[in-house]
Amino acid sequence: MKKEFQYLIPFMLLIFLCFLSLEQIKLSFEINRLNSNQQNLFIEYEDFKDRNIKLLTQFHSNNSPATIEKKSIETLGMVKKKPKKLERKIEKNEN
Repeated sequence: MKKEFQYLIPFMLLIFLCFLSLEQIKLSFEINRLNSNQQNLFIEYEDFKDRNIKLLTQFHSNNSPATIEKKSIETLGMVKKKPKKLERKIEKNEN
């Protein structure tokens, strides 16, 4: 009976070592995949930042008073009236 256990322990250790080696290989592939995903996400994030800046610039230029005035004249035919001059008279009260 003792001879049977003599080979069982090294065999179990060998199986355990193989299992750990396979797990290490699997984890290294997983880490590699996650690093690749992180790089792709960073590139996509930078692209979104650039697109956001362009859209904000376009939004502010489209909503500027000069652009709104130009479009209202072109599409709606609105004409800007000339301002009237107002004169202010100052009266002095003598007491």
